[in-house]
Amino acid sequence: MNKAIIFDKDGTLIQLDSVWYKIVHRVLDDIFQTYPNEKSKRDDYLTIIGMNDNNFESTSLLACRTNYFIAAAWYSLLENQHVNKEGFIQNVCLLFKKYSTADDLVFTEVEGAKETLRYLKDNEYIIGVVTADDVDAAIHSLKMTELYDYVDFLGADDGVNRTKPESDFYHMFKEKFSLTEEDVLMVGDTLTDVTFARNSNIKVVGVLSGASRKEDLEGKADYILDSMKDISKILSFMSS
Repeated sequence: MNKAIIFDKDGTLIQLDSVWYKIVHRVLDDIFQTYPNEKSKRDDYLTIIGMNDNNFESTSLLACRTNYFIAAAWYSLLENQHVNKEGFIQNVCLLFKKYSTADDLVFTEVEGAKETLRYLKDNEYIIGVVTADDVDAAIHSLKMTELYDYVDFLGADDGVNRTKPESDFYHMFKEKFSLTEEDVLMVGDTLTDVTFARNSNIKVVGVLSGASRKEDLEGKADYILDSMKDISKILSFMSS
């Protein structure tokens, strides 16, 4: 029987720390250079995507949605509404791609992520990663943290397939490796990951390594873990 786990990326495998703050501020710097009248509204641009005082809201656009949705939210704040919407969104998405793949960014794995993936590979698990992140950015951060070689399947924002919480990437993963619903477990740190699992009809583990608090996930995820290191305990419990 095949066994498989789908992981979220940011907040689950890779820390949601200063890297994303740096990326967002760099993108905004470029936007404000193009639209100088917007400079005084930086706090508004941060608030609308759920970023305040270098912190993320667990249900925010930044934590849960693609760059397209972030760009669309920022477009709604533009003083000059004569700017072409799709052109603005496309340019912002290109800025996110540029800055999220910059060589000077230092991505850090969540504590226990690498040893957990190694344990799973040693026990013949198929490993998927499904993220709202852009494909190039996802590959870059996984390679920078030396997690990429453990990944058998990557579902990321490619502009074609629907991202989480829609179940498109689950079905692609399932079909590629001839899996059943009982074979697959989802692991993530937000309610978007929980909704993705429910839409896919698979069980979900909520981890407290990212944007959510325990009370955010209680009663929604099937299991809640403080640390990635404890996933082996859940797997033992589920198979007993």
